[in-house]
Amino acid sequence: MKITIAKNAGFCFGVKRAYDLACVNSKDCDSIFILGKLVHNDDVCGDLKKRGVKEIKKLNEVRNGTVIFTAHGIGPKMYANAQKRGLKVIDTTCPKVMKAQRLAENYAGKNFEVIIFGDKNNKEVRSILEWSKNKAKIIENSKEAKKLKLDKKKKYCLVSQTTQNAEEFKKISRYLGSRASQFMVFNTICQSTDDRQNEIRKMAKCNDVMIVIGGRDSANSRMLYEISREINPKSYFVENEKKLQKRWFQGKTKIAIGAGASTPERVIKKIVDKIRNFS
Repeated sequence: MKITIAKNAGFCFGVKRAYDLACVNSKDCDSIFILGKLVHNDDVCGDLKKRGVKEIKKLNEVRNGTVIFTAHGIGPKMYANAQKRGLKVIDTTCPKVMKAQRLAENYAGKNFEVIIFGDKNNKEVRSILEWSKNKAKIIENSKEAKKLKLDKKKKYCLVSQTTQNAEEFKKISRYLGSRASQFMVFNTICQSTDDRQNEIRKMAKCNDVMIVIGGRDSANSRMLYEISREINPKSYFVENEKKLQKRWFQGKTKIAIGAGASTPERVIKKIVDKIRNFS
């Protein structure tokens, strides 16, 4: 049995930066809290909990101390709220997400109709919306783009959730660009995301089984799985080695493994070891 691991599997720059910031500061801060999950991966969140980082759902749960804002980003009101409460802030917002936020803020301020391509319920998308002063419209796919009523007299600006499908973004961009007289487009999909998706497409074509590793709430991991499944029906989405089933690999000789941007290297290794034990 041959097992191939994607070159782009595991922590991306933004996740590694957020994780390192959280770990370093957990040593120096007596009371440290994190607003939500640093990343959508239970292994990473469990590790931070062991380090003394307490997870909270609302900022008003903290009276004093240090609060970590997650890699997904937050809206401007949250910064003001933290400052008002006298809290020290460690902002781990991914620079790529921050770019999308500032573009939305800038172009909304220039009277552009901002359109965000992304999941309406995603934390990152909600933060971009808030930076547009809640004026932006969110679309989840090209079908929704075609339902938008565009005014030839208005200016439009398109940005994307950083972990979205790059091919779908191109479709949306082409469609809106052909129907809006004044149209600005910014491909804010992270290069790492694009590289992972392209690699998964190639691997899914030439392997018997595809394993995609990621947290159940991880948007970029789920996207990799959906891309893989469209090409190779023998694609499986797992959080860790405990989810693997021996029957998936029976009679198969070529196995490929991809992983989302918030998947630790140690989880990938455990999955590889367990698959090898199946053979």
